[in-house]
Amino acid sequence: MLKAKLAHINIKDVDEIRKDENRTSWEIISGRTVGSRNISVGLNETYPGRMVPEHKHDNEEEVMYFISGQGRFVTKDKEFDLIPGTVVYNPPGDPHKIINTGKEVLRFIWMYSPQLQRQRNK
Repeated sequence: MLKAKLAHINIKDVDEIRKDENRTSWEIISGRTVGSRNISVGLNETYPGRMVPEHKHDNEEEVMYFISGQGRFVTKDKEFDLIPGTVVYNPPGDPHKIINTGKEVLRFIWMYSPQLQRQRNK
């Protein structure tokens, strides 16, 4: 089991996780990478015309900070545009999807607390 300690990481040193042909993600901070206990942070790139399919996190709060591209955030009750500088808080249990509506990669930083089960120390 990794013990939590001060960490600094360059994204170039993190292996990408190819989710499918729609997107790529990097798990930067988590129990598996640095031994964190309560939070995980990563980067997602969703390709033009593609999406992060609808999903939910039963126990985790999620924050997303959009840094480039254009998109649409969709829930059962609400839809809104995503542009650089947009920050989204999504509470546990709320299904959501993210659609890239632009011509460039939609790039955002994601944070979970607590981290997803698969990101925890094993």
